[in-house]
Amino acid sequence: MPFDDPPEAGGAGKRRTQSAEELREQAAACRRLANQARTRAGKKGLDALGDHFDDQASKLDWSSKRR
Repeated sequence: MPFDDPPEAGGAGKRRTQSAEELREQAAACRRLANQARTRAGKKGLDALGDHFDDQASKLDWSSKRR
């Protein structure tokens, strides 16, 4: 997904916030799945992936909230 809108149009910032929100949703989904994991390694892996998505969301939009 390229960020090619000019900054004065306001599109890039809006897409960045939307992308951060989508990453937060992915993180929340990973954590929900982690609670259903059959093994400790599966839970640990999904929790780590959720943390990764949250870190990426924070880099895009520091004001987005962790779910």
